[in-house]
Amino acid sequence: MATSSELGTDWQRSAGDFSCSSCGRKRLPASEFSKKQVEKALESLRTIPDKDIRQGPEIQQVVYLSGICKRCTEEKEATERAEAQAKREQREESIAEAEAAMGPPERVEVSLGERPFGMTPSKAEGAGYLVVKVSDGKPAARAGVRLGWRVVEVAGAACGSASMEDTQAMLKAAELPASVVFEAPPAGAEFCTACHRVLAAPHFSRKMRTRPPERRRCTPCVEASEADAGAEGDGAEAEAAPPQAAGGPLAELRQLCAETAREAELVTGIRAKGGGGRGGRGRGGRR
Repeated sequence: MATSSELGTDWQRSAGDFSCSSCGRKRLPASEFSKKQVEKALESLRTIPDKDIRQGPEIQQVVYLSGICKRCTEEKEATERAEAQAKREQREESIAEAEAAMGPPERVEVSLGERPFGMTPSKAEGAGYLVVKVSDGKPAARAGVRLGWRVVEVAGAACGSASMEDTQAMLKAAELPASVVFEAPPAGAEFCTACHRVLAAPHFSRKMRTRPPERRRCTPCVEASEADAGAEGDGAEAEAAPPQAAGGPLAELRQLCAETAREAELVTGIRAKGGGGRGGRGRGGRR
């Protein structure tokens, strides 16, 4: 049973009827829970199908609210951070082993008989003529050119260290059929369509490696994209969220705690007094 020091009408510190569904603690004040958990608990009251709505002087209503307390939330987040760190360390170890085992790029020579060849190069600085798109039905696609291949020779002239613009000029000037030599990614490597880099396979998740080559992205690019999307979503939600009305969820909670204190007074004989501000705790005395 709640003691006189636990009873108060201050919604943040009232004994209330909160419990944590994770650690099982009961009779917790609302301050033990985040604002999001409190609002979620209050919202759940509206979805109870068989809620008893009878009222009267002889009917006592006891409403129990449950959520995940701040302590359990922090412990869960700490565990998730530790697990994520362990996965990162394991991935870095696998990457180092895969990079050490990778051989040199494979040289592939093809003949392109008509223009346009149907290849789109990367615009990344210093990448040379790195193929990032191959158009279906064009000479490059028919010759088997793949994403991540880099042009290193055109019509017998080396261009491995040339810029994309210079290599493109060589391709345009070459007589047809044009003999083009590419460097293909070595075994155990994949091409990321986001950062336009050839990386060791462990840089990609297992699920990502099952996707078509034109949709494969390395894990750092995926994580960066998700982080950006989350930040944009939070900003949009903050702009769209209307201001809390005076009778919103927090007002409901204050009323609920006040009713709980009144019911406790009837049962225990302890009179509940209003909390002294945000940090105050009500003190009761026997009649």
